[in-house]
Amino acid sequence: MKNEVKIGLTVLLAIIVAIVGFRFMRDVPVFRQTLEISAVFDRVDGINRGSLVNLKGVKVGSVSRVRLTPENRVRVTMQLNEDLQIPEDSEAHLTSLGIVEGKSIVIQLGDSESNVKYGGEVDGVYIEGVTEVLGSKGEQLAGDVSESLSELNQFLRQLNATLDDETRTSVDQTLRNADETMKILSETLENNQKDIDNAIKSASRTMMQLDTLTTDNRPRVDSLLVSLEENVSELHKVRTELEQATANLNQILDKVNRGEGTMGKLVNDPSLYENLDQLTKEMNDLMKGINEDPGRYLKHMSIIEVF
Repeated sequence: MKNEVKIGLTVLLAIIVAIVGFRFMRDVPVFRQTLEISAVFDRVDGINRGSLVNLKGVKVGSVSRVRLTPENRVRVTMQLNEDLQIPEDSEAHLTSLGIVEGKSIVIQLGDSESNVKYGGEVDGVYIEGVTEVLGSKGEQLAGDVSESLSELNQFLRQLNATLDDETRTSVDQTLRNADETMKILSETLENNQKDIDNAIKSASRTMMQLDTLTTDNRPRVDSLLVSLEENVSELHKVRTELEQATANLNQILDKVNRGEGTMGKLVNDPSLYENLDQLTKEMNDLMKGINEDPGRYLKHMSIIEVF
């Protein structure tokens, strides 16, 4: 083999190795084609060439280029597996997979029937991670914590000023009394544990006896309930009759008050009472006169006319 051929083969092999290495370093499949799509973000903190592109937790490609657009936005070009079907309304979310793993792009599939073609574009959405949220809110949180600590210190100072020596002594005495009371109560319960158990057993036996008594006398109880229902029904009838009699009596009294009928006239016409009273007086006088001098009233009558 001539030297020229050896040199040519060496150069060709070097070119092949360079191409393979270049594609390998860019995390691009060496022996198969890829699907190239892009997404535009307002910011791409943590994303560089070679960052992962995931779909449902599975690596499906990597970032090949990161460029600024004339509108001062960032276009990220991704190399994905050629066999992927990405709907046109899909979104590329730039998010953090974890505190250690760093940033990556997650493809959120849409519902469109049309798929993104080679060189197409999907919407980019930047999602702040936990560390970024904490960083942006750190100053506010620090101020809130400082204010809370200041209020807590002020409260403790006021509490310390309020609790003088006498108050502390009283509180300590109260706590000691409560502790002694709890000890006495515990000892009492412990000493009377048997009595308490016996009382519980007696109550249980009593409940069982009551249940047995209720079961054995259920027919009598049912009969008593039936009798009570009948008596209640009779009382209801009596109440109805009493209400009717009361209504009739009210009608009669109403007529008497209006002066209707004999009783009404006797009650409401005072002249009848006066005439009766006068007649009674005259009858008394007549009877008194007959008893005192009967001849006065019989002198004009003969015995034959009388009998």
